[in-house]
Amino acid sequence: MHKQILDLIKAYSEKNPNQRFGQILFNLAINQFKNSCNNENELRDIYNDSDEQILERINTRMKLFELQAKENINKNS
Repeated sequence: MHKQILDLIKAYSEKNPNQRFGQILFNLAINQFKNSCNNENELRDIYNDSDEQILERINTRMKLFELQAKENINKNS
């Protein structure tokens, strides 16, 4: 499971070389902000998140990025 997560991070970072590592962690939804009604930018503690949960969040984000890319292509066609 660790290797899958690392491979996805590697692939994403290679596609987006201008992003800093911290940005990559947030863009892949590995790190997240707490849902806060007072708009404070406080990190959610992911200590108890399982590898499966993290992998699922990454895969969900990757699918979203693919969908957005396809929509952008369709808009520009």
